[in-house]
Parts: sequence; C-alpha cells; structure tokens
Amino acid sequence: MEILSKTLHIVLEIIVSLLTQPFYYIFLLAVLLHYRRQGLLERRLFNIRVHIYAGRVLRTVGAGLLVGALASLVMTGVGIHTQPQLVWIIGGLIVILSLFRLRLAHLIDALALLSLVYMILWFVPDGQFTGWLRPIVDAIRDTDWMGLFALAVLLHVAEAVLFRLQAPGLSSPVAIEGKRGKPVGAYTLDAFWPIPVWLLVPAVGGWMLPWQPLHHSDVWSAGVTLAVLPVMIGTSVLTQSELPQVKARIISKQLWQSSLVLIVLAVAAYWWQPLALLGIWIGVIWREYIVHASRRQEAEQMPMYTHSLRGLRILAVIPGSPADELGIKSAETMYKANGIQVHSPQSLHKALRMNPAFCKLEVLNRDGESKFLQRAIYAGEHHQLGMIFVPEDDAVVTKEAHRLHAFHLLRKPAVSKGIARSPMTVSAPAVEEIEHTAPTPAVVDSNFINRRSRTRKGSSKQSGYKPSGDVIESNEVNTPVSLTKGRTTSNIHADPAPNVDISVPVVETDSAPSVSTPASAADGTTGLPKRSRKTDHR
Repeated sequence: MEILSKTLHIVLEIIVSLLTQPFYYIFLLAVLLHYRRQGLLERRLFNIRVHIYAGRVLRTVGAGLLVGALASLVMTGVGIHTQPQLVWIIGGLIVILSLFRLRLAHLIDALALLSLVYMILWFVPDGQFTGWLRPIVDAIRDTDWMGLFALAVLLHVAEAVLFRLQAPGLSSPVAIEGKRGKPVGAYTLDAFWPIPVWLLVPAVGGWMLPWQPLHHSDVWSAGVTLAVLPVMIGTSVLTQSELPQVKARIISKQLWQSSLVLIVLAVAAYWWQPLALLGIWIGVIWREYIVHASRRQEAEQMPMYTHSLRGLRILAVIPGSPADELGIKSAETMYKANGIQVHSPQSLHKALRMNPAFCKLEVLNRDGESKFLQRAIYAGEHHQLGMIFVPEDDAVVTKEAHRLHAFHLLRKPAVSKGIARSPMTVSAPAVEEIEHTAPTPAVVDSNFINRRSRTRKGSSKQSGYKPSGDVIESNEVNTPVSLTKGRTTSNIHADPAPNVDISVPVVETDSAPSVSTPASAADGTTGLPKRSRKTDHR
C-alpha cells in the first residue's frame, strides 16, 4: 500500500505540474492557431478546406506527450541539475524566437541564445545585479550545459522520427509564385510539436531516488522534486518538386545524420563540459543548413505541380472524398472522364454531368500509365470528386510560405492575385504559347481578299498563289502585330480609309506563314512585294 500511495502521489504531482505551467498552454495555443491558419489559407486558395485542423492538433499533442514521457524517463537516468528560474528563461526565449520565425521556436535554438547571454555574463561583475535580477543571473551562471545538451540531443532524435512519420500527414497544399511569375502548386511541411519534459530537480526534503543518476550524482542525496520544462521542436520546409512523403524522408535522413554527430559530442561532453556549448551551436548551424539546402534544391529543380499537356494535374486529394476512396493520389493526372478527354475543371464538370449517377475515369499515374476507375456519384459530394488541381495562371497565391512567424498566427493569411492569362493565348493544350511583336509593311485581311477575289476572277489565277487562311487585319503600313505560334492576329481595328482599294492577294508558301516583308523588297506605295502586285486589266 505504501508503494501504491507513493506512485499515486508522483502521478498526481506530474499532472499538477503540467497543468500549472503557463508556457505549455502558450505552445498549445500556437499549434492550434497554426493549423487553423492552414485551414483558412486552403479556403482562400482553393475555396475549400482540405484538412480538419482539430485532428491535426490532437495528433501533434498526443505525439508530443509521448515523446516527452520517453525523454523524461531517459533523463532520470542521465540526470540534469537545473533551477525553476531557468525553466522560465528557456520558455521565454522560445516565445521570443517565434516572433522572428516559427521554425526558430526550438529548444536547441533557445539554448544557443542562452549560451550567448551566459558568455556575456562572464564579463559582468557579480555585484552589478540586485533584486529580482539576482536569482535569474545566478540560474544562468549555474546552467547545467551537459544535462541540457543531452536533453536537446534526445529531442533532436525524436524530431527526426516524428518528421518522417507525421510530417506528410501534416503537410498542406498551397499555390505559390513560380520562377517565371506564374502560379504553381506546392506543399508546406510545417510540423511543430509541443513537448513537456519532467525533470528531477534537487530539493531538500523531497522524495528520495532509489538510484543515482550519472550526472551530478552527489546532489541527489538530499531529495528531489519534479519540474516541468515545456519546449517546442519541429521545422518548416516547402516543396514544389517532390512529393510530401519523399521530402519528409529527405529531411528526416538529414536530421538523423546530424543526430549521430550530436550524440558523439554529448557523450564526450560527459567528460569535458565545454563540448556541450560547441555541440549546441553545431546543432543550430546544421538545422539552418538543412532548411537553406532544401530551398536551394527546390529553386534548381523543375516544379512537379504544374499544368500537364495530357490532362488535369492533381495537386491534392481531400481525405475521405470519392477521389480518395478511388485511390487517386497527388501528382497524378486526370485524363478522361466518361470517355471525354478533359483539360480544365470546367470540361471535367461537363463530362461528369453527362452521367450524374455514375462516372468512369481514366487517370494517369505518376509514371504516365493509365488506370481505369469507376464509381457511383451520390448527392452532396464534391463536384470535382474531391480533387484539387494545380492552380491556373490567374489563381491567387501566397507569399508567406517561407517566412512564417508568430504574428502571422494572429491574422488572416494574405494572398495575392496571380498573372492573368493573356486573351491572345492559344487554348489548345498541345500548342506552346509564344508571343512577340514585330513590324510589318502591310497587313491585309485575307477573308476580305477572298470575298473580293470571287467578284474579280482571275486576280488569284494571274498571281499563281492561293489566298492564305490566316487572319491578318490592319489598315496601315508598319503596324505592330501581336503574333502567336500557329496564328497571327492584330490589335488594330480602325475603319479603312475611304476610296482605297486594297484587294491584293496574299502570298502563302508551303513553309510557315510569313507576316512581314523586308523593306528592301517592298514597293514604296503599297508596302507589298513587287512580284505580288499584279494589275487587273479587266
């Protein structure tokens, strides 16, 4: 009974210590606001919320509690000598760092900032601080760097595992501005975990340990008590060239590599404690290198979530939607619906309306192979079957994906309008859009020529050429014309000059249609080639 009573007393003390720690509530609120902001951003970008942020919060908080319990058990064997003032200092530093970047709200970054304060205090005399500052300064000067570094290494290993397992499920689709200024699809992998760590703090009159921790074994004989150290771990990366699963695996592997180096330094710091300070800064620099190397890699590679010439490229699939039940994945391509090839969300909707109760789909997987799917359609289901396609050229984009900080959590996500599609762009998916401007000596409407040629038989026969099918409209010489590959149009719509006969046949050869004529070969009065200006003797 006595053992059971002590166990219940310890468990009750663990729960009470967590409920009375304000920084843990601050970190919980930050996670809740972050995933709420993700839902708002998805609505503004795609007019629908892809994920339910309440479920994400529960998974994040549950994983953080589990990691905190495991890290606390390991630290009871390692041992850490800290003071309550230091717990508040570390929590405050994490909050301050989150004001600059959310990914800086990390235990190892807070320890790096604390080490700077620690080194500055070495050059300040002891008598300079009095009052309430005195216990804070003493707590910083008596910091157990070896114990805190060991805790940071444990959480660094936990971050590598959690990022591999949970980051793909916590990712969110976004539309960003690509290198050419047009919207492209991407995924943000913003994964943060609030972790409460219960530490054994030496205290006179506390309960006695049946074992002796490795570190500072001489201070545990007087008794110990529990102190909760709430911390944050996690990182934020963006990918537009990889699947979220692939990106999470790459980042997790790099975190594992840095963890191995930090573990070696932590073991060496047990014999020589200054190595703990060096290991903290190595961990910070390595984490920053991982983030910046990921950005450089994304800038060098081709985007994956862009328009496809064979159909509609899928950016994301809403969980629990018909598309999710059919096994459709992101980065696949919707090719046909009910036997009709689709190239836009409007054409997909029109094809699905041909049979409102049933759909037959042909989807191209990531390797370009076809897979055929069919399913009944029920009332109230998503009009696109739960698929979110890559953004159009006039879609709204976000510019805050790389620079999230705590103030972003307190306001609505900002979006901006993308570059609108040009009205002269060819809509056929297989035609490459090329636009430029060139001067032309004389530009004539060939349809108008065809009508005049029917009344004046012989004009085209004398020239030996047949009229061109391209539409070329203008009424004056040296008019700039907007060209598109495969067709030529003009922006000039002025009325023709009175009493001017411009019925001249248009020259077209077997090669690509020519629009402009060199000035050296043109006649000065009409601007047309001399060989094509025939006289109608009739």
